[in-house]
Amino acid sequence: MAKKRFGQHFLTDPSILERIVSFARISPTDTVVEIGPGRGSLTRAIARVARQVVAVEIDRDLIAELRGNLPANVELVEADGLEVDLTTLTNQPFHLIGNLPYNVATPLLDRFIRARHYIQSVTVMVQKEVADRISAEPGTRQYSPLSIGIQYYADVAPGFTVPPGAFAPTPKVQSRVIRLTWHSDRPDSPKLIPFVGRAFASRRKKLINNLNAMYPEMNRQALAEVLENLSLNPDLRPENLSVKDFVRLHHALEAR
Repeated sequence: MAKKRFGQHFLTDPSILERIVSFARISPTDTVVEIGPGRGSLTRAIARVARQVVAVEIDRDLIAELRGNLPANVELVEADGLEVDLTTLTNQPFHLIGNLPYNVATPLLDRFIRARHYIQSVTVMVQKEVADRISAEPGTRQYSPLSIGIQYYADVAPGFTVPPGAFAPTPKVQSRVIRLTWHSDRPDSPKLIPFVGRAFASRRKKLINNLNAMYPEMNRQALAEVLENLSLNPDLRPENLSVKDFVRLHHALEAR
């Protein structure tokens, strides 16, 4: 039985399982880490293609069910995906696949970003609303700090929508499969995302008004000059800035 505290919805549609593996572009020489194998349906589909699979599961009852029922090239690890050290699961770079619980999808994605030097790609199923925010473009309603935080580090392939009927128990929302591949030239920027979050704090205000609240030591004219030097209109709202614009703006203000 699915456990509500783990946000479990088990994927049962065989065609969707095969489509996820195909979309992830897994080859016979690849190692794959799967977060949350559940009852092992996706695990088995991955194992038919990959050289090795490491499946990380938190639910002890499911682990007992899975042991002895998985192919020989699958290693089962009892751990919480939010706590396990992803960099120690294999001795080589790996692809990551998972049907992520809706309630912890965002913190899991943050952990994947921090371990990205070990992860070749990330293919995950998340709530469609979250997927739409991750892949949103500037100027849209869905564009948010989450969009910028993911897109700074990764290229997002939007994938495909999965209907509720593909799961048991049936969720109340649609899901979507997305794939992340990392930008090779992006340095760690731990201060960027908090900066973006504060810039979006009052979404409908003009950007310069939000910056005024963020940098009280700088007068409005000084902030306007920073924006104008970057060819950014002070009357823009946060959602109008691209990822590159936010990076440039953050660097310019940090330099001041």
